[in-house]
Amino acid sequence: MVARVPVLVIGGGVVGAGILRDLALRGIEAMLLEQGDFCHGASGGNQGMLHSGARYAVKDPVSAKECAKESKTLRSIAEHCIDDCGGIFVSLPGDDPGYPDEFLRGCGKAGVEVENLDIKEALLREPGLSNRIEHAASVKDASVDAFSLTLSNIESARNAGAKALNYQRIVKMNRVRGTVEEVHYQDALSGELKRLKPEIVVNAAGAWSAKIAALVQAPLPLTLDKGSMVVVDGRQTRGLINRLRSPADGDIIVPSHSVTILGTTSIAHTDPEKVRASVAEVELLRKECSLMLPTLESCRLVRAYARLRPSAGDGGKGRDASRSFAIVDHTSSGLDNMISLVGGKLTTYRLMAERAVDAVAELLGDNTSCTTAKESLLSSSQMGKAGAIPKRAMERMHRKYGPIQAEVASHCQAHRGAESICDCEEVLRGEISYFAGHPDVRTLSDVMRRTRAGMGYCQSSLCAFKILSAAKKGESDQNARQLLEDFLTERRNGIEPVLEGEQLRQEIFRSYLLQGTYRLERGEGR
Repeated sequence: MVARVPVLVIGGGVVGAGILRDLALRGIEAMLLEQGDFCHGASGGNQGMLHSGARYAVKDPVSAKECAKESKTLRSIAEHCIDDCGGIFVSLPGDDPGYPDEFLRGCGKAGVEVENLDIKEALLREPGLSNRIEHAASVKDASVDAFSLTLSNIESARNAGAKALNYQRIVKMNRVRGTVEEVHYQDALSGELKRLKPEIVVNAAGAWSAKIAALVQAPLPLTLDKGSMVVVDGRQTRGLINRLRSPADGDIIVPSHSVTILGTTSIAHTDPEKVRASVAEVELLRKECSLMLPTLESCRLVRAYARLRPSAGDGGKGRDASRSFAIVDHTSSGLDNMISLVGGKLTTYRLMAERAVDAVAELLGDNTSCTTAKESLLSSSQMGKAGAIPKRAMERMHRKYGPIQAEVASHCQAHRGAESICDCEEVLRGEISYFAGHPDVRTLSDVMRRTRAGMGYCQSSLCAFKILSAAKKGESDQNARQLLEDFLTERRNGIEPVLEGEQLRQEIFRSYLLQGTYRLERGEGR
């Protein structure tokens, strides 16, 4: 018998997770399918910036207004995911001298909070700034943990009765006249094929959304734009730094946990399966960001990564594309029970979800109001007590785990899990073992996305074996070896574009240790 579900959400990034939560809180039965791990795509590969809206105030006022409003909402409902460190915009010699005034006017019109700073005040606030800056302004930017935000939405949706499954790939959708009649999906590990009959399908697959729509002959014009970022060892700034000019490559610096992220580029791209940062992009990002923060010239680069930004096919390309979003109902293709989401920002995910669920509710004849702007992702009852766990570790768990912080902390205490496994990111053994036993987790990279183990300055070189030791539960030696090799390969792919200086010396030592001593990472193409 084929299972039936009122609403099927395709895509487990932050937007899909937000849609699932909104549906669940409105009492609408729903299920989410994600082809990989939750947040493995653009949601987990952005720069982690909670936009005040200031970046878009001049060229994209619609996005600026959306960001200004939603960033305030997220501070209220998702405080645990956010490092409210503030931000500064600075201009340098050669930048458009008229842009600062245009910027201030644009912020005012879009409702973006902004304050002029004199140069001395800016340098006091960010001592590493170039002494050549000519203008400075303070804004309400912040750093946000996209992994925590996405997974908190998933957990909240599940608590409200929704179902979310990762590693389930859509392989076929049957269209009968004007309806998506049946969806076939396959488990990535077991290969098991399943079917379900949805009443409504919500396509929130990001860069893959056009491919999903094509399965039911519903054209969805998309423009894909690659953005690359570079991870620098240590927090090099107190808050975010933006270049006070029209958005361009290499003009944002974001402090995030134990590192700093430089971004970003904008390059036309076509295949969401093959996205890598290049050496040329790394060099460009460091060069441009170093103009604002000269200390970056001597900092160690530890990683580079890239993801695709999808935008509506008629919404412009590259830097000219709007960062707002669109909801497509596909009625023009004769399809009456599927909607697709295109575009948007991490900052505006909740608004996108609200608008999408409003459209779903209208199709279902449900008039229940949205409550996600008011209901917090983390309640006081979900806050764990320190006990034998160090206070610092509890604070880190609060930001990373939100609704399940108490559960993770309790596991650490009950299983003698207070030993440090990853010193860079201050991850405890109990955190690793908790997630290793979670049904969503299949790889060490899945563990990393949840705990941040292996994301720090050594990129797992010093902790990979300890992570495996803490995660291994009944695995055969061969399976354990494969888990480790896959994890090390994923880490190395991000290291390759930044191999120079100290990082190159460390990689040579790492390769000698892993290949020579432990005989790992020897497969072709790994």
